[in-house]
Amino acid sequence: MKYSEFSNIQGKVSKLGFGLMRLPKLYEGKEDIDFKEAEKLVDLAYKNGVNYFDTAYVYHGGESEIFAGKILNKYPRESYNLATKLPGWAIKNDNKTVDELFNEQLEKCETEYFDFYLLHSLNRDIWNTFKSVNAYENLKEKKAQGQIRHLGFSFHGDMELFKELLENYEWDFVQLQINYYDWEADNAKDFYKLLEDKNIPCIVMEPVRGGSLQKLNDEAVEVFKKLSDNSPASYALRFVAQLPNVLTTLSGMSTYEQVEDNINTFNECKPLSDEEMKAIDRANILFRKNFSIPCTACKYCVTECPKGIDIPSCFSAFNEYNATRDIQDLNKTYLLIPEEKRANNCIDCKKCMEHCPQEINIPRKLSNIKDLTK
Repeated sequence: MKYSEFSNIQGKVSKLGFGLMRLPKLYEGKEDIDFKEAEKLVDLAYKNGVNYFDTAYVYHGGESEIFAGKILNKYPRESYNLATKLPGWAIKNDNKTVDELFNEQLEKCETEYFDFYLLHSLNRDIWNTFKSVNAYENLKEKKAQGQIRHLGFSFHGDMELFKELLENYEWDFVQLQINYYDWEADNAKDFYKLLEDKNIPCIVMEPVRGGSLQKLNDEAVEVFKKLSDNSPASYALRFVAQLPNVLTTLSGMSTYEQVEDNINTFNECKPLSDEEMKAIDRANILFRKNFSIPCTACKYCVTECPKGIDIPSCFSAFNEYNATRDIQDLNKTYLLIPEEKRANNCIDCKKCMEHCPQEINIPRKLSNIKDLTK
C-alpha cells in the first residue's frame, strides 16, 4: 500500500481510503448492514495497509458509525484514521446541538477522538445553518481539546462559497468530488487547483462516480479492454490518485472483489501513461455521448424563455443524475436552482427549441426532469 505524507497531517495516510457508505446489506432495499460480510471487507483492507476509514452520521440509516466502532475497535486505535461528519440537516430539522451530535458520534464510534472530522456536504444553505449555531468555532475548540485531530469539510456548493470558506477560515483538509467525468464538466479541476495553491490537502470522494465509471457503457469499456485486463474503475482511481495534492482517495467498497481490485491498484499506484490518459479521454467522450443531454450551456434558449427557466442548469443537474442513476445526485444540484427557474415552470411553448444549436427537444427533457423531481 502506498501512503501520503503532508506537513500538516499527523502520520502517514494510506492513498486508498475505505468509505463505509456502501457496505453489504442484510436485506435488499434496506440499509441494515451485514456486519459479518462487511467485517471481512474491512479486515482485508486493514491487513493490506488501508488505514483511513470514512463514515458519517447518516450512512446506512445511522448504522455505519456503529459498525465502525464495533469492527475497528479490535485494532490498536493509533493504527488507523477514523473520519466522520457533522450533519447540518440534523441541526436544522431535528434541533440537535453540535455538542449533542458530536458526543453521540463519539459514543457510536466507541472512540475518544476523531482523526478527521468534517462539516458535511456544504452548500450555502447548510453553511448558513452551521454559522447560525457557531459550529466551526465549537469544533475548533474540540480540536484544541484533542477530540479532533484534523478539521475540514466536504463540499457540494458553488465557487463563490468555496472561495469564501478558504479565505476566511482555517482548514486542515477539504473533501471534494473529483473524477475524470467531473474534472472539466463540473469544474472539479478548478476547485482542486484552489486547494493546491493554498497547500490544503484534498481528500477525494466519488472517484468512480458512484460506480458509473466502472459500469460505463459497452463502447467506453471496450476502450479500456484494448489496453489491459485491468478494471475500468482502476483507471478512474489512478486518475485522481496521481494528483500531487490528494491525501487519500475514498472508495465505497461493497464486495470482496472490489476491495481486492482496489488494493491491487493502490499497491502500485502508477501514474497514468500518455496512452492511458488518451484512453480515459476517449472513454469519457463515449460515455457522455450515450448518457447525457448534449447541452453546451450557450444559453440561447434562456433568453427566449418567457418563464425565465434556467435550462442549462436543469440539464446539468439531470446529467449528474444520469451518470449514476442515483436520485440524490439529481436533487443535490437541482435544488441549488431557484424555484422559479426550475423545470416545472415550463409551459411547453417551444420557443426555446427555435434557438437551440444542438436541436434538443427542450420541453420534453424538462418534462422528464419535472417527473423525476416530484
